[in-house]
Amino acid sequence: MLEIILITVALVALVLASYADLTTKEVPDWLNYALIFAALGIRIIFSFQLGWYILLSGLLGLAVFFLLGLLFYRANQWGGGDSKLLMGMGAVIGFTLPIDASSMNLVWFFFSVLFLGSIYGLIWMMIIAIKKKEFFMVEFKKEINKYKKFHVGLWVLSIFFIFLGLFSNFFWFLALFPAAIYYLLLFVNAVEKNCFISEVKISQLSEGDWLAEKVVRNERTLLKKKTLSRKDIDKLYQERIANVKIKEGIPFIPSFLFAYLLVTFGSSIFTWLMGQVFG
Repeated sequence: MLEIILITVALVALVLASYADLTTKEVPDWLNYALIFAALGIRIIFSFQLGWYILLSGLLGLAVFFLLGLLFYRANQWGGGDSKLLMGMGAVIGFTLPIDASSMNLVWFFFSVLFLGSIYGLIWMMIIAIKKKEFFMVEFKKEINKYKKFHVGLWVLSIFFIFLGLFSNFFWFLALFPAAIYYLLLFVNAVEKNCFISEVKISQLSEGDWLAEKVVRNERTLLKKKTLSRKDIDKLYQERIANVKIKEGIPFIPSFLFAYLLVTFGSSIFTWLMGQVFG
């Protein structure tokens, strides 16, 4: 019963958070805090019957994801909403002691968020590139023209590995993988530079927005490129800055939902599919 209730609460919170992120590009704090308090409250109630290790597991999960969320926030990789939601999921999933198979659910969830998030982000970028293809192609051509000699060398190397692939299949991987990764990085860089940067008024800023360029006045740097806090926005108001350039990030919260579905139901879905295929 405890597991069913926690799964239900988590799925409701993740669906609402994903919708908010896709529509407003922001997850409200009340939703994140509601998930944290709901998960811990449910664990407290069941601790009277099942033992206090139920609550301890939730607190440990919360602590682990608090540290990871803080690390990603300080590194300007995530906004505050993403980090707080991660903390809530830590309280839901929990981390049991002594460490056993269930303890790894926290690890699998985190790596699933990163893995599925990269795939989801790449798909999102492709859609943006198609929508803004005129701007994207101009920037992509610029990126390619920067390193003409490198392209020639890369293709010569690939042709050499293709030749070696006639003798060993291992070299086919070396022929394709470096070129694929390189052009993928150029693609991502071109999309970020031309499709995700926009100039907005200070009144349109919200906590968690990513400052794309440092803010300078009279040769004095007011703010460096960073994730904006409420204090930063207030400072921009005080300095009477009119507009700043913001990097519009990918709505990342749906990755949390996909990762939780995978960790929670992935093995059973895989087993069901195998049963349907092989009878």
